[in-house]
Amino acid sequence: MGLPYQAFFSRPYVAPNLIRRRVGHGGLEFDFTIDPGTQHWAILDTRARAYARHANGKTRLADIVTAVSAEMCMDDVLMLDADMRAAGLSWQSMREQRQASTPVYTHGDPVGMHLEITNACNLSCKHCYVASGTALPNEMTDEDIYRAIDLLPPFSGMQLAISGGEPIVRKNCMDFVRYAAMDCGHRVDLYTNAWKFPRKFAEAIKHINESAIGHVRIQMSLEGAGGQTNDMVRGVGTFSESMKSLEMFKELGLQKDVVLFACVTTSNIHEVDNLIRIAEEHGVGQLVFSQWQRQGHAENTPWASIAPSTPDWVAAGERILAYNNPNLRVYGNFHGDIRNTSEGRLDLDSPLFPKHIFFFNAFPRITPQGNILADQLWVSPSWFLGNLKDGMTLEQAFRQSKFHAQLDMMRERTRHIEECRACRWHDVCEGGSPGHTHAEYGHMNAKDLFCESRMYWFDRYVEHQARKLLGPEARIIEDRVAEIRAAEPA
Repeated sequence: MGLPYQAFFSRPYVAPNLIRRRVGHGGLEFDFTIDPGTQHWAILDTRARAYARHANGKTRLADIVTAVSAEMCMDDVLMLDADMRAAGLSWQSMREQRQASTPVYTHGDPVGMHLEITNACNLSCKHCYVASGTALPNEMTDEDIYRAIDLLPPFSGMQLAISGGEPIVRKNCMDFVRYAAMDCGHRVDLYTNAWKFPRKFAEAIKHINESAIGHVRIQMSLEGAGGQTNDMVRGVGTFSESMKSLEMFKELGLQKDVVLFACVTTSNIHEVDNLIRIAEEHGVGQLVFSQWQRQGHAENTPWASIAPSTPDWVAAGERILAYNNPNLRVYGNFHGDIRNTSEGRLDLDSPLFPKHIFFFNAFPRITPQGNILADQLWVSPSWFLGNLKDGMTLEQAFRQSKFHAQLDMMRERTRHIEECRACRWHDVCEGGSPGHTHAEYGHMNAKDLFCESRMYWFDRYVEHQARKLLGPEARIIEDRVAEIRAAEPA
């Protein structure tokens, strides 16, 4: 039987930067093949490499059959072409593939905003990334803050984080919260240390949430499952006060609107399970794990001095992935900011391969003095885009050449990082988090702090899917997952 008619007109296109991990099962070897742009993948016969070399969007399928005839018969090529199209690895054109791809570094219309209404704080936590404590000169007026809230379109479903410092120490804090939630329809997160949290504020939040117009969550920090670990970061007595606040929120029926936030270090990584237990006991809706950044009060604390080992870090991440409780959402940065779900998280069962995607201006930050930055965790004045007090809007800030120059620096950073240039995962990572790296080193052209754990999770996804499709004995050739597991403490 000859070639089908369409083979003389079809010019398949396969991305030239496919990532392949060799997997073995039952004495056979396959290529776990990933398109880093679209995050589509498939487990393929290793001969598919020959097909992919010729599928450049210009060569007819009929000519590809001829070119690879020494390795595959016609029927195998046609079957492979159909399989790769079905898997989303082969396209009608380069343009079609590019349109389906998501770049690592991207920008667009913000989905929310982080608004710091004061630098004043009633605590002095060792890890505070904005070095809060006392109010700054020339902080925004009440009028400025209302104008900042109005930068987000009303009733658009956007998220507004009201923070500080400690926001509740600013006069009129709850007026701002009420305006943002009820008059503007924003989803408001009130960031607080919950130190002696006023009951009248909690009751006001309850009233807002019962109104069915606006909604407010209380995001409070907790740095350990007991006073010993928490208080050495946040101050003596802060753990007991946090527990009192949690009890009050539960008494008022606000527990599901509470988000607990914990920064993980060597001191508390072994308390992950106990922190989950505290969240469960108090009925909170969400528990988030993160890490310190070397800035603010922690500018003299290198990450290496407090960082858990990679085996400890990924072991905690495995526990988070395995945790299944419909009443408590638990997630964190154990997975190195890689994602493959619509919620921006890692899921080993997602049909998409995980990828580090950095939406630079998704959540811009406005400082207490009105300075606008593209991202919440950038604090250096050199990254300021302008000032709210001068009438600048978010739209104007992100049209500036300075903003696009910042984005270009991120996209080009791996040219300067030797480890990245040689890494197989480059095109689904592109250097990892520029913010963490910049905070640690004062520049972003260095190996990412979570490089090792991120590579673990890429391979972990490959292993998980290979075993689902090929069988439980499937393994990755040169298995990084097994190597890290072997280093985990008993």
